[in-house]
Amino acid sequence: MKMQLWGENAQKRWRRERPFSFWIEEPEMTSSEDQEWAAASIDPSSLEEAKGAIVAGCRLFLERLDRLEGGLVRVRTAEDVNRFSRALSMYLLASLPLKSETCPFCIQHSGGNRCQGCGYAKTHGGRCDADASAFGQLIEAVYKLAEDLHKIRDDTSVFGINLDMGRERLKASIGGSREAAEMLMVAIPEAAVSELMEAKRGYIEAVLKALPADLIGSLEVEMSLEEVLAKLEGYW
Repeated sequence: MKMQLWGENAQKRWRRERPFSFWIEEPEMTSSEDQEWAAASIDPSSLEEAKGAIVAGCRLFLERLDRLEGGLVRVRTAEDVNRFSRALSMYLLASLPLKSETCPFCIQHSGGNRCQGCGYAKTHGGRCDADASAFGQLIEAVYKLAEDLHKIRDDTSVFGINLDMGRERLKASIGGSREAAEMLMVAIPEAAVSELMEAKRGYIEAVLKALPADLIGSLEVEMSLEEVLAKLEGYW
């Protein structure tokens, strides 16, 4: 099962408008002054709408993590550990708060003149579909990681893992993701724009580091995960 980060139509439009490539200009690191200028342009209503979407997403995320943890009782073989690791990783990626409804900048600048005057675009490499966009490069890296996970097929040569240790590692991955979501929900209510973006960045990093990539047995996946973490540095 291939989980999507955005809707199918949005993903197709992204692919059409922006060919997949990592050989593109790196965005310059944004100064704290630039970030504060961009944050100051956001209306309170846009900020609150983004907060609401993030909190709703976290609640659903926590509910599904509980169900996933309950499913660990059905992990009975090393093969099950590997398959569960891939499924969990895909779910964690698909649940990252990277959709437009979780971004106060996207909320404020949606509509007929989309992206016109967006402070994030002006300070982070341009529109999100621009080659130099910090967000665009992060999304591409996430898609690449998801594709690397999806194309893996069962291979008995990578299943030499202790079953009990594997289950404990999966439980730790779920627990780490749960803790990150709970911390994000605590940070959101009183957060200003810049604080919200910082909290999102920290949450995304924590979830990425919780991915059980070590149980998947793919060097390509591990390298793609490192690429996502590297691109995340320029997110905010």
